[in-house]
Amino acid sequence: MEDGIVKAISGDGTIRAVIATTTNLVAEARRRHGLSYTATAALGRALTGAALVASVVAKRGQVTMKFQGNGPLGKVVVDASPKGTVRGYVENPQVELPLNSLGNFDVGGAIGNTGYLHVTVDHGFGLPCSSTVELSSGEVGEDINRYLVNSEQAGSVVILGTHLSAKGVEAAGGLIVQLLPDHTEDTICKIENNITTFGTFTFLMRRGMSLDDILRRVLQGFEVQPLTDIEPLSFSCKCTRERFIEALKVLDKQDLLAMAEEEGQAEGRCHFCNATYQVGRDRLLDLADGYGQGG
Repeated sequence: MEDGIVKAISGDGTIRAVIATTTNLVAEARRRHGLSYTATAALGRALTGAALVASVVAKRGQVTMKFQGNGPLGKVVVDASPKGTVRGYVENPQVELPLNSLGNFDVGGAIGNTGYLHVTVDHGFGLPCSSTVELSSGEVGEDINRYLVNSEQAGSVVILGTHLSAKGVEAAGGLIVQLLPDHTEDTICKIENNITTFGTFTFLMRRGMSLDDILRRVLQGFEVQPLTDIEPLSFSCKCTRERFIEALKVLDKQDLLAMAEEEGQAEGRCHFCNATYQVGRDRLLDLADGYGQGG
């Protein structure tokens, strides 16, 4: 199944939902960063959550999330745009923990249940909005749900999952269901019953269920009206060698000269995608002199 995301609304206008599959982009993140199983599960949930939230709260621009807990994984940082691009990293990608009491990857223990989730929504107009909520569990989905309840002032459910085996990332995805102002007690009861019998997102994916199948299962009892076609998602970074060169231009002339003479080059690594860029001695000397367009 290709990675994709789709929005929908119930026929009675009481619920909206967004649902995504992210198996390939999570696998790409794991490959780029050399992630452990636990780190893959954590970053996979965060990447999926960011893609879903970007679709809900940002018509343009991007959403950035930073999970800063007291667990050994350190910072988990992700960002996503409504155009379907997602990227992210964890501070300590090799952290591995034993499975938790439920037999699942211990994402909560890795991130930690004490700390904060910082969310910045850039609508593309130069005035980003930032919010901070305390972590509720470090399990990612519950923490994103707390942010949505605080920021949107509406009841919601966030379900995220990443399934791994010795073969790699076999399934990843998630969904957000939000109550709209016209909801009733019956709406809440139906959704609660559906969630109780839902199981896990990745289990349904591994059974071969499509996005539409899973969406109709969580919204059973409601008429489902898709608002968009399935739109593609991908792990995609904005870093380039040119951006690295622009960053070098803020350094003092003496620092550039020292790099050129002592190291013979400058090397930089992108946190988000782990790509590395080198700028050679001649280009550094050009930058120090303030001229030249060569590489």
